[in-house]
Amino acid sequence: MRDGRLNVMKQEMTIDAGGVQLRVENREIGEDGGPAVCVYAAVDGTDIQVLRFDCFRKDPHYHFDPAGTNDKRDLDPDSVPDPVSWTLDQLGNHLEELIREAGFETAAMKVDQAGVAEVLPQVESIMRGKAL
Repeated sequence: MRDGRLNVMKQEMTIDAGGVQLRVENREIGEDGGPAVCVYAAVDGTDIQVLRFDCFRKDPHYHFDPAGTNDKRDLDPDSVPDPVSWTLDQLGNHLEELIREAGFETAAMKVDQAGVAEVLPQVESIMRGKAL
């Protein structure tokens, strides 16, 4: 799928787990890109993107509330040499607190961290290009 406004090329796989939906994509934006995980949660009866992890080759980063406030945080390549592994750790161990930090308290309370952790091997396989 192409979003001409941002020149984004992507393909996507969706996994429901632990009270959230993980949409794993391969995003190409200009000269940069790589695997990404978009985290959707139910907010006031509507699924919205509450977090996004962009494990890009040149500019790895993540976003709190990408469709709203879009608070972007860069990853330091010296302290985070493998953005995919870092993202999987965040999803597996800190998702509830990250969703809370993004401003979605009610959605955070519905996260089943163990349920999310169960699907992470599949998410990793997709992110590393073995299943997407």
